[in-house]
This record gives sequence, C-alpha cells and structure tokens, in this order.
Amino acid sequence: MNENPHDISRRTVLKTFLALTVVAFLLRIFYAGNLYQDDGLWFTAGEEILRGKVLYREIYFDKPPVLPLLYALLFKIFGASILTIRLFTIGYSVAVAFALYRFGAYLYDRSKGLLAAAMFVVFSTTYTTGHFQGLNTDLLMTLPYTLAAYWFVRAATDEHATSLRLATALASGVSISLAFQTNPKGIFDLLFVVLGSWFVIRSRESGVWSPESEIALQKPAPESATVNNRRMEIWRVIAYCVIGLVLGAVPFYIYLAASGSLADYWQSVWVWGSKYARYYPLWRSMLTALRQSLGYFTLNNILLIALVVVAGKTLNRFKANRGSLKTATGAGFKVGRLNEADALMLLWFAVSFIGMSVGGRFFGHYFFQILPALCLIGASGMTEIIARLKKTKVNVRRMVYGILISGFAVTLVRFHARTAGLAVDELRGAKSEMTQTWYHERLNREEFQAAQTVKEIEDEANPVKPFDFEKLRRAGANITATPTSADYLFVWGYRPEIYYWSGLLPASRYLSSQQLTGVPADVHFFSDEFALMLDEATTAAHRAQLLTDLQMRRPKFIVDELAAYNSQLAMSNYPELKNFLNDYKLMETDKGFFIYFLRNPKDKKKNASGRE
Repeated sequence: MNENPHDISRRTVLKTFLALTVVAFLLRIFYAGNLYQDDGLWFTAGEEILRGKVLYREIYFDKPPVLPLLYALLFKIFGASILTIRLFTIGYSVAVAFALYRFGAYLYDRSKGLLAAAMFVVFSTTYTTGHFQGLNTDLLMTLPYTLAAYWFVRAATDEHATSLRLATALASGVSISLAFQTNPKGIFDLLFVVLGSWFVIRSRESGVWSPESEIALQKPAPESATVNNRRMEIWRVIAYCVIGLVLGAVPFYIYLAASGSLADYWQSVWVWGSKYARYYPLWRSMLTALRQSLGYFTLNNILLIALVVVAGKTLNRFKANRGSLKTATGAGFKVGRLNEADALMLLWFAVSFIGMSVGGRFFGHYFFQILPALCLIGASGMTEIIARLKKTKVNVRRMVYGILISGFAVTLVRFHARTAGLAVDELRGAKSEMTQTWYHERLNREEFQAAQTVKEIEDEANPVKPFDFEKLRRAGANITATPTSADYLFVWGYRPEIYYWSGLLPASRYLSSQQLTGVPADVHFFSDEFALMLDEATTAAHRAQLLTDLQMRRPKFIVDELAAYNSQLAMSNYPELKNFLNDYKLMETDKGFFIYFLRNPKDKKKNASGRE
C-alpha cells in the first residue's frame, strides 16, 4: 500500500473505534432480554457440551462444530446466560469492523477503511431483527471469512518477500477453514482465491495500472519479472491457501474422530444439509432470492446506491478500454485503467452472493455473507459520490445529500425505532404495548410460560423483567449429580428455547424433530403441506433411538410443539411414541403447546382397569 500523506492518524483511528464500540453496544444491548431464531439450539447445545455430552453423537446438531464449541467455551468462562452471548456479539461485531478497517486501509486508505468499519457496525443490525441480533453461524463466519479474503489479497498483491507473502497465504487458508467449520458457505472464499488469482495475473500482464488505486497490485512489477514468474508466484499463493485450509481443518476432524462422532457429523451436517438445501424447487428458490434481495437492498439502500456507483464506474472503464488495450499475451481480459481494488471487491461480492444462495432459503441471516464486501464497496462508493458532488452545482449537491440522508434515516427508523423503545422500557422498568405485542416478545412469552409449567411454578411467581428472564432457570431445586425424572424434559418439534428457559435437562439427543419426522424444522411453521426428506426406515430408526432415550430418563414433562401447527406431525401420531405417551396425561393448557405430564403409578393402575 502507498501511504497517503493526508491520511488520518492512528489516534483518530483509536478514537473512532472507541466510538464504534459505544454505537455497537447501544444498537445491540437492549435486545439482551430475548432469544431469537435458532438461539435455543445454540444455547442448549453449548450447555449440553458442558454437561459432558458429545456433539453429534449425543447431541443432534446439523451445523459445523465451531458455534456450539464457542458457546460452551463462553459459558464455561463467563457463565451460561443470554447476556454473556450478547456482550460477546457486541465485541465480535467490532472485531469484524476492525478487520474491515485493515482491509479497506490496504485496498484504499485509512479513511475508507474506517468508513467500511462504521458501515459494518451499523448495517450488521439493520435487517430481520431476530436474525441480526443473535450470534448465529452466519454472523460468526464473518470474521474468518473477511480475514481470509484480506490475507489472500495481501498475499497476491503485496511487494514483500516471498516467505512473508506465502505465510500470509497460509493464514488465509486457515481462516477459510475456520469459516467453513462455522458455516459450510465459508468455502466460497476458496472460490474467491481462485478467481481473484486469475484476476491478479491478468491485471499484472495488462501493463496498465489505474492511478487511483493504492494497493500494491497497482505498481508495475520489476521488468526482470517474467510472465511465468508472476504466474508461479500466484500458483504458490493458491497452493499455500489450500495447505492452510487442510491444516485448519485437522484439529476439528481429530476432535470428531476422537469423540467417535465422525459418522454422525457426516449424516447430520452434510447428508441432511444437502437435502435441506434442495427441499424447495429451483424456481421457488429463485423467486425467494429475488424477493428477499429486493427487500434487503431496499431497506439498506445506502449499500445498494454505493454498489451501483462502484459497479457502474468499473463497467464503464472496462468498456472504454476494451478495444484500445491488449494484454501482455495479446488477447483476452483487458483491465485498462480499472480500479483493481474496486474490481476485486465486486468479484468478492459476486462470489459471496453465490455462496449465500446455495442454502435455497434466503433467510435474513444469510445476508451476513455479502455484508463485508458490501461495506468495502460502500466505503469506496460513498467516497466517489462525495468527490463528484464537490464538482457539481449547489442545488444538485443538496438534492443528492438529501436523498442519501433520507435513505439512511429510513433504515435507522425501520430497525432502531424499536431499539429506542426497548431502551425506554428498560429505563422505566416496564414494557410498552409495542414491546408486548412484538413477535419475538410474544414468542418468548409462550416459551417462558411453557417453561413455568414444566417447572411447576405458578404465573403469579412470574419473574419476567427486562434483563432478568433467566431467573426462572434458577427457580426450584437444583439438579443433582443423579438427576431424577423431574429434572428432565423433552420437547417434540423445534422449540429448544424451552430447555433454556426452564433450565431442565434434555431427555434425548434430539433437540429438533427433523431427524424424527424427516421434515425440516422451518417448514411446519408456514404450511400444513410438507415433503419427507428422509425415508421411513431412517426416521423409524431415529424414533427408536428417541424411545430408548425417553425410556431411560422418563422425563416428568413432554412438550409437543408440532401438534399445534400440524396435527399430522404430532408426537401421538407415531405408534411407537403413542404407546410411550400412555404413561402420560395431556394437560389442559392455553400455553400454545400440547403438554404431557407423567402419571403417577396409582393413576396408571386406574387407567389400566378402566376406572379413571
């Protein structure tokens, strides 16, 4: 990177990050009273690991291992609480922002790096709240995903000694591996390495460099360097990235092999994951992609405006020079006065967008994969807009600034009016009507009330207050070293949050019903129609294992969540489980769940003799 003499100081950088930390705290901390989408699975899996259970073999989990292992580590050090995770998430978002600052400073300059960092702190909170406030696999992936791309670009373009560049490439590969072990879509950084390497080779061979870019890529290589030498250097970078990828994966696979869970890992993560991604037909996935992408960019319009500006500038320069320049080999791709930093980031964005699309669902949290590239593109695009506006008339300048400010205001009001409401709730110690009718509040209240029922605590003892949801977990007798039936709970369906709120032990390895019914956990919430993704023999084998788990622990309470949404998938619809439920009685409850409690021996005798 060329140092800009007018660039901002390190002192300013430090002050800016202190301010960004405060902003990240304020934008996230008031959501610390709730669990959000999939949070219950992450929390419960982390606690089960701390209890000595083996991931995959004794805990059904359909994602790679980094997330539950991290939760277990955080709970071990700081205690199992929502606040532990929310505070870590705040720090983590600032860490990603710092990685983007370093990336932007290398690609452009420090000011653009800081702008990219600020964009991430804000825009990592401005989409589907339940997906953007939790610590899920997509958010957790952003740090290694960003570092992998940054270190690859440095390795491919820096002028440092070969040994240092190859060490950087190795670090890039290890980061790709860590991203991959967090979320399978992290492997798309490897595709960026391959395509980015091709781009760098063609750029260097073109012999034409943009005077605007400041990355080392823009400096012509020494005349003594031949085309073959350049290509050999890039091939070495790719090779070291692949080596790093393998080395980074080794500890995880040693852990899985040592714990005897490799086969379960393969079935739960990869076999099920591939079926899950193909559940909906291609046309439906494409329609969802269009709808969700339009929604995301409409609500985060600043990112869209910057993307259009940078893409338009790059495309126009490419067209302007296409017929006038030749590469060193005489044909092929012609860079010609492109800003290589912008072009590389557009390439990373495109690869990341493909990566987020393979899930087939386009849930809100999927967009975390494209956010780091969008922030870097956004910093470049906004700087470009401001530079051009300085040369325009005052009226035009005011109009454009008005559009940008209004667009950003729409984003903030749409997503952080509730943040302000939650802050006011906390200050006055009571929840407003807006909060009480909020989807996530209602969902958590349902789960909390179910947890009260299985803990046998009356409503008047309800301890629910902001930041104090977890008091229920500590209510009642502590679980001893030899748990009894009353210490166990089984939830049929996909509401593992009830395990967390109640503090009771899962009676089975199946924290989700997916492997028991063959139906994805997100399908039954939206429609009575479903397709089976597993054959009957497979699901029957899983239900047999469930029955063994339940007979061994005989939980005092069983919560059937599926029955309320789809009676075809009710627990009592499966003969082997229906027989087991003969030992239980269905409670009369308005909690939104079917709740069964274990009969005492006298009730069982009365039921058998027909006198009940």
